[in-house]
Amino acid sequence: MNPRTNSRESMGSRAPQWARRWSKRLPRALAWLAALAMLYGGAAAANESSASPDDRCLFVSALLQQREGYGARATGGLGGRFIEVTSDQDAGPGTLRAALAQAKKGPTWIRFASDMTIVLESQLRVPSNTTIDGRGRQVALLDSGLGVYGTRNVTLTPLTTDGRLNRLTQAVNIANDSRDVWVDHMDLSRMSDRLLNVKNGSTDVTISWTKFHNSNKVMLLNNITSKDLFANYERDSIARVTLHHNYFFNTVQRNPRGQFGTFHLFNNLLENWDFYGMSFSLEAKALVEGNIFNNDSKRECVEPEFFPTVEGVKVNYCRYIPMAAKRSALDNGASDEGAYQQLKAVHGYTRDFKAFLRLKDNLYLGDAKPVLQDYRPEAAPTPPYCYGYEKPSAELAERIRKHAGNTSGDTPLPASRVGTNCAG
Repeated sequence: MNPRTNSRESMGSRAPQWARRWSKRLPRALAWLAALAMLYGGAAAANESSASPDDRCLFVSALLQQREGYGARATGGLGGRFIEVTSDQDAGPGTLRAALAQAKKGPTWIRFASDMTIVLESQLRVPSNTTIDGRGRQVALLDSGLGVYGTRNVTLTPLTTDGRLNRLTQAVNIANDSRDVWVDHMDLSRMSDRLLNVKNGSTDVTISWTKFHNSNKVMLLNNITSKDLFANYERDSIARVTLHHNYFFNTVQRNPRGQFGTFHLFNNLLENWDFYGMSFSLEAKALVEGNIFNNDSKRECVEPEFFPTVEGVKVNYCRYIPMAAKRSALDNGASDEGAYQQLKAVHGYTRDFKAFLRLKDNLYLGDAKPVLQDYRPEAAPTPPYCYGYEKPSAELAERIRKHAGNTSGDTPLPASRVGTNCAG
């Protein structure tokens, strides 16, 4: 999905239509309605009703109830203190940067006094035990994003991060032995580097209801930092990442690209990629179920004037669109097979260049064609958790389009539950 200047998507929030969709789920819906009433009353009202961000606060507990997957232990600033961002400047009193500096002192739940757009001079570092909570406001970070480095217990929801292709950086970079991280209802676009990484020994991450759009190399789950492909296998193979109900729209590639770790991808929507959809290799272990792939091979494409790639700034990915629909994913292991074969004799590889995959119930719409097949599925993960799974459909695709991204963060878990230790 190239950063197109004529994207039809809006970053505005959409209000939920409770009566029609949740009439049969009254108890959960009532809890959410109470939480939303507080949210739409604004951050100040929420803070007045709760002295601290504990689970007695409805707007806190409502968010925590949405946690699923490998990152479900993330509580962020629960049990700590509130800090309210009042300034849209890059630095100084009342800014998000100042709030994050204060968060180093202990658990912190950061909220915003008003809608704001913050032009960042450099990346913001998020310390352990921190929640950045943009619900009830429209908050956008421009030109740079958030770094989660060597930290524990972080929640990010909902925010817009638009790099505007201004510098080589990431929207969200989770690295250096970070764990228990939840990224939810974000809107990420136009980064000259990747939109999101999980790498360098990081694990137990959930990415949910996030919109990835108008960017090239979208998401890397682990990355090769040595000429020896498996040099960091022991460090990085511990990665466990859940992706669910995310919207990948108008991207080029890596939706995601996964290596080494254990990955669970369910109920995601990939739409109109230019080069390829997903990619798995190097003994990644992945359960890929209930995802929706939709591609129009005859769509128009508009590339930005400046789009940095390894192939050069003048590369035009539009030329791949006629064949993109046949690449909902790269062939298993294809992204690293060439390097593997070249280096096998040097390093004596015994590990497989392919990923261990189990495919289930994925839906292909428009011109999209299936590519991935089961390969050593017994080695693919059986998720050790209960989760809200939905049968893929055109209706689910439309709901993801409407609610993924920087919306109100008001999308309840599906009533249908599958997996391990589901109550009832």
